Amino acid sequence: MMQLFLENRNIRSLTLFATFGGVGRGLFTMFMMWAIHAMYQNTVYTGIAGFMFGAPLAASFIVGPLVDRWNKARTLRTVEIVKFCIAALMLVSHLHFYIGAWFLFACILIFSTATMFGAPAMTAFIPRVVDKDDLVKANVALNVGGILGGLILGAVLIGMSGGELDFTRFYSVITAVLLIAVLCSLFFNHEEALANDKESALMSYWGELGEGFLFAKKGAMLFFAVAIMSMNFFSEIAYVNFPMLIDTHLGDASRFLLLSFLAMMGGLAGSFICGAAENKYRLGTIFSASFVLSGVARVIFVFMLPDNFVRAVIPYIVYVGFATTVGMLFTIIIQKISPKNLVSRVTTITTSLSFVATAVGALVGGFMGTVLDVDTMFFIQGGSYIAIGLLLYLSGSIRGLPKISELKGSEDDPDILQDEVASGL
Repeated sequence: MMQLFLENRNIRSLTLFATFGGVGRGLFTMFMMWAIHAMYQNTVYTGIAGFMFGAPLAASFIVGPLVDRWNKARTLRTVEIVKFCIAALMLVSHLHFYIGAWFLFACILIFSTATMFGAPAMTAFIPRVVDKDDLVKANVALNVGGILGGLILGAVLIGMSGGELDFTRFYSVITAVLLIAVLCSLFFNHEEALANDKESALMSYWGELGEGFLFAKKGAMLFFAVAIMSMNFFSEIAYVNFPMLIDTHLGDASRFLLLSFLAMMGGLAGSFICGAAENKYRLGTIFSASFVLSGVARVIFVFMLPDNFVRAVIPYIVYVGFATTVGMLFTIIIQKISPKNLVSRVTTITTSLSFVATAVGALVGGFMGTVLDVDTMFFIQGGSYIAIGLLLYLSGSIRGLPKISELKGSEDDPDILQDEVASGL
């Protein structure tokens, strides 16, 4: 991994970009959820915020053919500039006006819409600057870089905040971090041949979109997409209730801050799990086990949280670690088996399906939080993960999948890829 980092300029630039861009995005997400909770103490409002984060991404499939046509480096750069402008607007507005919930919701919506373009561009850009054999290393390097940067910045922020979420300080930090990400994007060095044929552009668009759907719905890919949708639905039910859970059992923002940044340690663990398992275990086994272990850890965390916060941190990190493993594996599968000209389309289609579930889960979770005990939301999530993992393992086509390193794809003939996916990758 270090050799790849030293030898590949684009990986170095991408790692810095992913570090600051990921930290800025994570800070924005975490702070918005707590800020809205602190202002209104109502899970309906955090549910709406979760919906605003997820709703634009539910339409990701629309942008897939566009991102496949566009220069990926320029797309990433433009997306980060938009995010920086939103953060700067929030900082300036906070300093001069009272910011209400609907202003925050609108900012979340625009920020998430930009992410709708950035995520598939990043997924498609990586296979263009590294060999397929190095995809796991590249994804792990980017994830580790972002997590380490987030942990360092998180430690500094927690020390500076004294356990309180100071709005001005956090808006300022988010803006500064996203500005650095914009500057890092200027160092991308990659040109790609893009189609210049403007004839029948609309028909071409729908044809390309249909091609992506045809690939994404085949065999094991469909199983994985449904599993990720279910995971996101139940995760969001719990996530929009997370500020209320911490407030109910612990009663101060410092613990919410600490757990939010400890989630990065779980993400770091997930990166290493993914890298270590690449050549040792079958893909179906890792995927199923990660769901089950993540669900068990979630339930244990909620049981332990009221009595012993320090001990509860361990299952919390385990939960995030295995959930991260699931997400990384799914991304790597798409990158490895999809032709380069289909990566963005397959990514955005699966992202749309996932975030339809996320948006619905946010609204359902916000409503359920008003009628059920907050702990119940997390027990539902943990139990659902265990059930998904067991159901996946019962599928012979999933259980029989090869190791990650043995997955193969074709750059030239998508039909061959579809046949391989249909028969279990």
